[in-house]
Amino acid sequence: MAVYSPLKSSVVLRLNTGTGDDGKMIVRSVTMSRIRPAVDATSLKSATDALGALFDYPVLAVEKVGTDSVEAA
Repeated sequence: MAVYSPLKSSVVLRLNTGTGDDGKMIVRSVTMSRIRPAVDATSLKSATDALGALFDYPVLAVEKVGTDSVEAA
């Protein structure tokens, strides 16, 4: 049997930075690394809500990105 072993984790905030000349929304990403892989969703949501309030632009989405290795158990 194999198991996942977390290597690294980050969170990406997608920001709405306005509208382009073509009328389409411009989305920019802000990535924060070194997030604990085991952080629960409620804690991460609270932290990203607090951080999102510091930006000049509204946060459209928050994504947690993780990288795991596969190891034999």
